[in-house]
Parts: sequence; C-alpha cells; structure tokens
Amino acid sequence: DSPLIFGLHTNADLTCRQLEATMMLTALMETQPKDSGSGAGKSADEIVREKAQELFEKTPKDFIEEIFRAQVQKLIGPRGTGDKGMAAPLNIFLFQELQRLQRIILIVRTNMKALVMAIDGTVVMTPDLLEDLNAVYDARVPKKWTHDASGAEISWLMPNLGGWFTGLVDRHELLSTWLDGDRRVMKSYWLTGFTNSQGFLTGMRQEVTRQHKKDQWALDDVITHTEILPIDVEKVKDVPDEGQNIHGLFIEGGRWNRHEGRLDESEPKKLFVGMPVIFVTAMTMKDRKNKGLDYGPHGPYNSAVYKYPKRNDRYLVFRLDLKTEQHPYHWKLRGVTLLCQTE
Repeated sequence: DSPLIFGLHTNADLTCRQLEATMMLTALMETQPKDSGSGAGKSADEIVREKAQELFEKTPKDFIEEIFRAQVQKLIGPRGTGDKGMAAPLNIFLFQELQRLQRIILIVRTNMKALVMAIDGTVVMTPDLLEDLNAVYDARVPKKWTHDASGAEISWLMPNLGGWFTGLVDRHELLSTWLDGDRRVMKSYWLTGFTNSQGFLTGMRQEVTRQHKKDQWALDDVITHTEILPIDVEKVKDVPDEGQNIHGLFIEGGRWNRHEGRLDESEPKKLFVGMPVIFVTAMTMKDRKNKGLDYGPHGPYNSAVYKYPKRNDRYLVFRLDLKTEQHPYHWKLRGVTLLCQTE
C-alpha cells in the first residue's frame, strides 16, 4: 500500500526498504567466514593488524588533566557577570567533556596496542580481544569503545568503524579549539560533538539566568527558547551576547524552508536535510509572551531533538518550536523530528 493512504510521505516507503536492506547486509556480514579464501591473499589477522596499527597511529593526542585544568581556569565567562574559570557553567561543562573524551582516547589507544601485540603473539589472545579482532575485521566499532563493563554508554554510537573514528578526531578538534581559543572564537557549537548535549544546554541556561540577575531571574523559571537563523555555520560572524549558536542538526520527515522560515514538505528521496544554525537562549514565559512570536495561524510544531534516529526518552536532547502554515498535527503524522546524527 502507498504511504499516502496513511497520511505519510512517499519517503516513508524508502525509509522502510532502506532499513530492511541494512538489516539483511548486517546479517550477511556477521555470518561470513573470517579466513582468507586464497593462499595469495592476506589473512584476517594480517588485515586487522594493519588496521589496528593505523588506528593506533591516528588516535588524537592525549588531554593531560593537569594542563587543561589550568587552561580552563583562565577561560572567560559570560559577558556582564564577571565569572571566569570554573565559576562559569560552560567552562565546567568543557572540563567535564575533556575528561570524558580523554577516557575514550585512552581506551582506543590501549585497545589497539593490545590487539596488535596479541596478533604478534606477545600477549595472550583473550576472548575480549578476539571479539575486538572480529569487530575491526567487519569494520564495526568494538563494544568497549562505546560501553563500559556495566553496559552504560560512554561514547557516541555509529554503525561503522570509519565513521566512529572520524567522530573521535572531529570531537578532539572541537574541544581543542574551544580550550585554546576561548569562547570568543566559538561562534557556533557542534551540538553532536558533545557526549552530554543536555549538559551544554543546562549550562547555557544557567549563564543567561546569571546575566539577568538584576531582573531576579531564577533557573527554575526560565525555559529554552530557539530561533532558526537563515544562514549556515560558515556565515556566522559574531558570538551572541546571550545564549549560544548551535549547528550540525538534521531534520527528518520534512524540510526547513530557509527563504520563508517555516516547515515544508520533504523533497522526494531526501530523507535527511541539514538544518541551518540555531540560536538557543533562555527566557521567562512572561518575556516570551511579550515578544509576540509568530509561529503561524495554528501555532508552532513542537519538535523533539534526538541524539540518534532511535526515538525514545533516553536519546531526547530537548524540544523546540518550529513555524508552520499547516496544523501541527500534520507534521506529527509525518513524524517530523530533528536529529544530531542520521545513523
């Protein structure tokens, strides 16, 4: 049956078929033999050893806690507050993100070194290392890189090893730029690059609340307010006085019409569309009502922002209002949502 019968977009059928194909290919990869079929080709151990050595050499340099702690202490805080160093909420957030990323870097470097030594016969090939060997051979992410012994997530999830490792390098660059250049160079933040995106938004609200100390704002009284800008991150010129700019989000189930500043129907065969820069700040409900925001004749569509395409409370980051000329229920049926990652 056509998806249109159920009020869905034609792209819904493409999404379903894509998911089925992905599941089938995953099953085929997991069941294929690990040994080379011919004597001339490289064995699985040789292939994995080369890849592990390559990843070991490309792993970003360590963040030394004594050094970055001293650097964070020198960072400025939000304008007009006098806060700096660990007294500024976003500086504390940066310090915690550096600690988390350093833990992941250490796990990757140690794991790849141990895997190379096990293949060479220097150390014993344990069941855990054998599992990692099979994961690298299949271009999957070793489980210990994404989960700790208790099963809790410690990093980002990706279906393939190459994408995950690229994310590690990009996150290292993001935090290094912030640490070395201060918030004055951070015109926009890559929200996907944080392991605790909710913590970033909470820190932003705390800072805006402190900037309105004379207005007697309380953290419990403010809400997150967003404005979708008509530009991409490359065209952002200045750092906002209050709040922060974020980028790197994608919209699924619809698209954002940049010229008219509203939600629109998806284009055929385009499942995910990149969003422009989004300005995020905090304000009270009273100030929001007084601002007289125009979200269309039927009110805004309150969209969720998820970390991954898996839509559940576990991966919910926050919610934002989108302008729409149609009734919000139309977009609810379309399943419109914003995502930090498309995989």
